[in-house]
Amino acid sequence: MTECHIDTLMAKVILFPKKDYNHQKGCNNVLKRMREMFSNRTALCIIDDDKKKTTKDFLNFVHYKTHNSLTIYKHKSEPHYVITIGKAAENFILHCAEQCKILLEDYDLPTDLIELKKITKHTKSLEDTESKFKKLFLDIKQNENSDFCKLAQWIEMFKENPYNLDVKL
Repeated sequence: MTECHIDTLMAKVILFPKKDYNHQKGCNNVLKRMREMFSNRTALCIIDDDKKKTTKDFLNFVHYKTHNSLTIYKHKSEPHYVITIGKAAENFILHCAEQCKILLEDYDLPTDLIELKKITKHTKSLEDTESKFKKLFLDIKQNENSDFCKLAQWIEMFKENPYNLDVKL
């Protein structure tokens, strides 16, 4: 499950799903959907770390591992995991591009956080620039030192062993 459209696009580039990702608007809705629809089933969601996670749903998660701008949490009793990325997806994108020494202007994308959010927060704008973001994400994913690559590893590990995720390696 993903919180916003840009998160969904990132997840699709990292690992294209057999079925589409379950997109929910807002981290509280993601956590609520996880609780309601995936009881006793595995689930992994990606949310921004831009809001205080004090909802009753998030209180059941404990810190599992942090890697730079990524943190993964595990539910106390369910096979559920939450990955938080950056402060927000746009911060994460800028951070990963910087890690890889990739210039967003080479993809005809804004380098400013506010301008980037103007694109990613509006479905029509994001649809118009989707191919640019896909190319950017594919290039960033190739850099083994990027947080984007680490996110890809965590998602792939979850897919391989969803009931016993081991990201300690």
